[in-house]
Amino acid sequence: MADNTDLVGHRVFFVGADAGIIPDVFLEDLIIYGIEAYRIQETSTKAMLQKLELTAQLFPSSVFFFYIDLPLEGTQWSELILKFLKNHQAESHIGIMYNKRSMDSERLAIERLYTAMKIDCGFIQLSMRRAQNFPGILQHLEQCGVRGQRKHVRVQCGPASTATFFIREAGRRISATMIDFSMNHFSCIINEDIMPPYDTHEDVLIQANGLRFRTDCKKIMERDSEVGKLYVFVFLQKDGTTGLDDDTRFRVQSKIYELSTEETKNLQQEAYSEFLKRKREGITLEALCSQAVQEVRLHKDKH
Repeated sequence: MADNTDLVGHRVFFVGADAGIIPDVFLEDLIIYGIEAYRIQETSTKAMLQKLELTAQLFPSSVFFFYIDLPLEGTQWSELILKFLKNHQAESHIGIMYNKRSMDSERLAIERLYTAMKIDCGFIQLSMRRAQNFPGILQHLEQCGVRGQRKHVRVQCGPASTATFFIREAGRRISATMIDFSMNHFSCIINEDIMPPYDTHEDVLIQANGLRFRTDCKKIMERDSEVGKLYVFVFLQKDGTTGLDDDTRFRVQSKIYELSTEETKNLQQEAYSEFLKRKREGITLEALCSQAVQEVRLHKDKH
C-alpha cells in the first residue's frame, strides 16, 4: 500500500474496466468523496495500451487500477503490468482489480504474483453483483489516500453564473456573482453594498454553468476581496440538514463530474489525436506517446 502522504488528490484510472464493471454512476458518486476517477477502456487491446501510455505520460503520479479479468489480445496482464511498472513505477501508483474467486488458492495465487511485482495500491475483489461493489471500491481508494486532505471537489463558475437572494422582509432581492461550488457549499461576490445580517437564507436561486436550482443555505464565512465582499455558504436541505435535496443533488453531482473531468478528458483525446498523426516506423510506442504529449503540452502552454 502506498504511503498516504504521496497520494494527494491524484487522478484514478480504472484500466480495462468498461461501464459494466465501473459504471458512470460510480465515477460520479466518487466525486462526492473528493475522488476524481476515469476509465481507460477500448474495444481493442492495442488502442487501450496506446491510451494507457499516453495517460501515464500526461498525468504522472496518477493511480492505475488494472482489471485483470478482461481478456487481452496477444499479451497477458502480468506481462503488461510488469512493463508498465518498469516504465512508470517511479511516478505512478498501481493496484489490481479482479472478480472474486470461489477458491482461496486462486485468490492467493493472483495476489502473490502481483505482490512480487511490488505494486503499491493493493487489490480490489469485485462481486458479480456489480451494484454492491461501490462501497468496497470507495473504502479501498480512501485507504490508499487518493484524495489526500481534499474533502470536496470544487468547480469554477462561468462568467454569467449568479446567485439571487430573496430578502422577503425588505421586499428586495440581492444579486451575487458565483465564484465556485461543490456538493457542500458555494462562494460568491455580493454585488450590493449591504448584505442583510442573516446567517440563513431560504430559496436562493443558483444559476451556474448551465445549472438552475433553488436551495436554502447558511453563511459560514465572509471577507473582503479585491473585487468585493466574498461570502461562502453551505447548502441546507429544507429540514436544516447540511447538503442538497436529493433531486438537486443528483443534477449538481453530474455537473460537477462533467466540469471537473472535462480538461483531463480533452487532454487525453488531444494527445490520442496527435499520436495517430505520427509515423510508427522504427520508433517505440513510448517514444511516440512522448512526442504526442510534448505537442499537447506545448499547445496548452500557448493558450
